[in-house]
Amino acid sequence: MHPRPPILMERLRRRVLGPLFDRLGYDLVPASPDWVHRPLSTREVERLLSGAAERLAADLAAAGIPAGAVRADVDRFWALIPEAPVRQRRGGSGFNGALQLYVAMRALAPRHVIESGVFRGLTTWVIRQACPDAAILCFDPDLSGLQYRDAAARYASGDWSAADLRDIDPAATVAFFDDHVSQGRRVIEARERGITRLLFDDDAAAHRIHAHGGPAHPTIAMVTDAAEGREPIRWLRNGRAFEQPADDPLVREAAACIARAHAFDDLHRATGYAPARLTAVTLHEAGAPPALPHAGKAR
Repeated sequence: MHPRPPILMERLRRRVLGPLFDRLGYDLVPASPDWVHRPLSTREVERLLSGAAERLAADLAAAGIPAGAVRADVDRFWALIPEAPVRQRRGGSGFNGALQLYVAMRALAPRHVIESGVFRGLTTWVIRQACPDAAILCFDPDLSGLQYRDAAARYASGDWSAADLRDIDPAATVAFFDDHVSQGRRVIEARERGITRLLFDDDAAAHRIHAHGGPAHPTIAMVTDAAEGREPIRWLRNGRAFEQPADDPLVREAAACIARAHAFDDLHRATGYAPARLTAVTLHEAGAPPALPHAGKAR
């Protein structure tokens, strides 16, 4: 478990720094990940783990991902996460997002993983715990903030779409996107490279995208819900107006690539931790006729 902040620093935060930042309109909170807070009694731990496993098993089935012993994976993650080498409270994945990624990667069992959007390195660590023998390729325009660097992974500061991937087997690859880039664009790029198994963080339905930081659009939810002739989707975020055109050709192209998309349950009711936003996407194989995607539950 991560150690508690020093008592003197905590008193200083509460009595001096916290009130000062509050007057300036900011919150000052310890950089402790949410998983340092957890139930300890046997019954409550069991309820949390069994509830999470039940929902994850249902999500994997709905996403068309064959699953093994989901409850065993959840138990293993529960034991692993206190040792995570990354401390983050704002941004990145919390307990629920890390758990979803861990269980999904265990079920998919890829030999190669493309990770676009690394941030501090937590998701790289989660992927390594789930797939100890996988070759992981990490892409992020700024790698200076890493708190965890995987010794066996390959890192690049460019965009994944410009990388030479001739040495990987697309059929044995999973691409994980948490990079705040148009998810419709990522679908098309993956299809062009023959990669058909994708995971997306921060997928958001049109009516909820205003609540998401750094909105990248069109999201998978927008792509699978696209319809001709609808008005543009507009929203306001931090004083800036955004718009997703109703007749965006990228949306139509991405929709034709998707065979199935399923948004996982956010796990908040099961665990009490901050909601997660993982979506699993399966693309049509190259040469397969385009069809309407099979969409999962609303995001």
